[in-house]
Amino acid sequence: MVVKCKRCGVNNAEIYLAHSNLRLCPDCFMLLTERKVKHAVETYKMISKDDNIGIAVSGGKDSSSLAYILSKSFEKIPITLIHIDLGIPNYSQHCLEKVKELSKIIDRELVVYSLEKELGFKIPDFKATIYGKKMCSACGAIKRYLFNKITYDLGLTKIATGHNLDDTVEALFNSYVEGNVGALVRLRPFLPKTHPKMMPKIKPLIGLTDMECLIYAEYRNLPIRSLGCQFSESSRTIRRKRLLNLLAENMPNFKHTFISSHFRRLLPCLETALKDHETKIYECPNCGMPTSLEGVPCHFCKIVSIVLEKKDKHASEAG
Repeated sequence: MVVKCKRCGVNNAEIYLAHSNLRLCPDCFMLLTERKVKHAVETYKMISKDDNIGIAVSGGKDSSSLAYILSKSFEKIPITLIHIDLGIPNYSQHCLEKVKELSKIIDRELVVYSLEKELGFKIPDFKATIYGKKMCSACGAIKRYLFNKITYDLGLTKIATGHNLDDTVEALFNSYVEGNVGALVRLRPFLPKTHPKMMPKIKPLIGLTDMECLIYAEYRNLPIRSLGCQFSESSRTIRRKRLLNLLAENMPNFKHTFISSHFRRLLPCLETALKDHETKIYECPNCGMPTSLEGVPCHFCKIVSIVLEKKDKHASEAG
């Protein structure tokens, strides 16, 4: 039986969104997806006319969709794509090729930062360190630091990331399980500047699921990676997402309800309770970037020193 698009009533419906019980044709789906992103931007006042936005791009479906939609919806806003080459064999080169293609398609500048060229190490070098069993943790900390620093160094006003609804729900779930109240307060669609060198962060895809981002990228024929990172296959984040997907199978709107309840009801209460407990921010004595630690190297500098010391030790032993 052929089902017509619920929105236009003309074209055949190829896409079913269980959380909203909608059957849509590709054109209506793409239009609705773009409107959702624009609505999130406007609702949370993520972008102003004077902004100069940096977009963290990885070559994946989320950041590619984000870059395309923002470039299309906010044509007059200057946008710079920022990519970090992690130096992971095959995977990183594949990702770099995709972001270069994306940059040409949307006609926006691409800035590529190579860990090996700039800092003297690659992510696989962490296998021989204390981070050998938590590579994703080290990689994530490095990327967060560098996206912020590169945005600051380039004189941009905000950094946009491709974190979608599934990513945010997983992070919220983990913070609730761990009782990490500080993380619950910081996890929001628009995190404003709290220090001159701490750049505002925006998440325009916060209303889109993993599947919506994938379908959008495929129907738009965007260049997205087909290889997965070899170090993230068994990460805790992926395992938690699988668990949350099991809940969503029986409660299709579970993720949307969960995130809505947090932002509308619980977050205001947490903010009120913690208004007199503001976290102090200092500057790292090594790199000068913001840190919650006073008088000692920041987390990024510690991680980098560990991997470089290990590399130097191996080099001297080999020599």
